[in-house]
Amino acid sequence: MTNLKKNLFAAVLLATSTMAVSAQPHTSAVSASAAASSSIDKTRAEVRADLALWKKAGLDQFRVDYEPSITFSREYRSAYAEYVRMRNGPEYNAEVQREVQRQSKR
Repeated sequence: MTNLKKNLFAAVLLATSTMAVSAQPHTSAVSASAAASSSIDKTRAEVRADLALWKKAGLDQFRVDYEPSITFSREYRSAYAEYVRMRNGPEYNAEVQREVQRQSKR
């Protein structure tokens, strides 16, 4: 009987972890970009620019730490797509320049 319980537990654990992995949003391009840039130190201006774009995209309105399933909602995915678009577009460089200028005025 214990062997049956162990096998059942292992099967449930495998099924649960498989579902959790397959349910993750597919952001391989973003993950690759993040992995490449994570090894490089970011300046304060770059970090602040990234945060500004996160907020402009509306992602600061979502509390993923309280409700992780929100990442599957249409609203979150739309906001995240907008963030990625801005982060990889000219908006990011413009925001970095604004931050550099803001910091130089201090």
